[in-house]
Amino acid sequence: MGGVLSTYPLQAAAAIRASLADRTNFLLQMGGMAVNNGFFLALWVLFFAGFRSVGGWGAADMALLLGLIMTIVGISGVAFGGYRDMAGTILSGEIDALLTQPKPVLGRLLSRDSLPSAWGDLVVGLVILVGFGRLSWVQAPLALGALACGLVVYLSAATAFASLAFWARGARSFARDLTDFLILFSSYPGSIFSGASKLVVYTLMPAGFIVLAPVRLLRAPGLGAAGVVVGAAVVYALITLAVFQLGLARYRRGLTPTSG
Repeated sequence: MGGVLSTYPLQAAAAIRASLADRTNFLLQMGGMAVNNGFFLALWVLFFAGFRSVGGWGAADMALLLGLIMTIVGISGVAFGGYRDMAGTILSGEIDALLTQPKPVLGRLLSRDSLPSAWGDLVVGLVILVGFGRLSWVQAPLALGALACGLVVYLSAATAFASLAFWARGARSFARDLTDFLILFSSYPGSIFSGASKLVVYTLMPAGFIVLAPVRLLRAPGLGAAGVVVGAAVVYALITLAVFQLGLARYRRGLTPTSG
């Protein structure tokens, strides 16, 4: 674990430097994502200009939710960008080179890429959190904790989706679609979910633990709310590690989707 903590920042920094190499491409992707997110925010601003609340969710609550998910997706893409096409890396056989190296395979997979567009998510997300989320500086430590836990759940879910590539040939597009759906579910107020849909967003598509529970924690801090957020991060991380290691063991035995 000590080796991972010491080498991962170096690996991620190298990926970030590579993403900055083509400045024009970087600025275009970053700017495009920032404009896209700004347009999405504007739609919600217009919505709440006509409706004061949706099931108890006001404009500030929605801004907090959007700020959290955009910042989480931004950090994921900048510092853990390999998650986005991890299924493709597995299916293409590129993972073979990593198996001969001493460091954990998952860490190297996550740090192999940094997405320029993610900087647009990160910048806009932070602007929304600071400018529209109505958070005080006293809440900064709690907000960082909630953000970290949401980040763990998001990366865990996306990695679990990508790990399906150890079992299925069509997992590359399927994993990306599932991750996109996860972001979509995390972009709407919790009040719209009920019944079966609410069960889904707190299990298979854990938007509830990525943004909804963190928003609840920031609006009504308490040990119970904190326990839910932290507990979800731990549980999803452990499940994903188990799924990935199970798939990796299968891969090492030669039981790939193309041959077994």
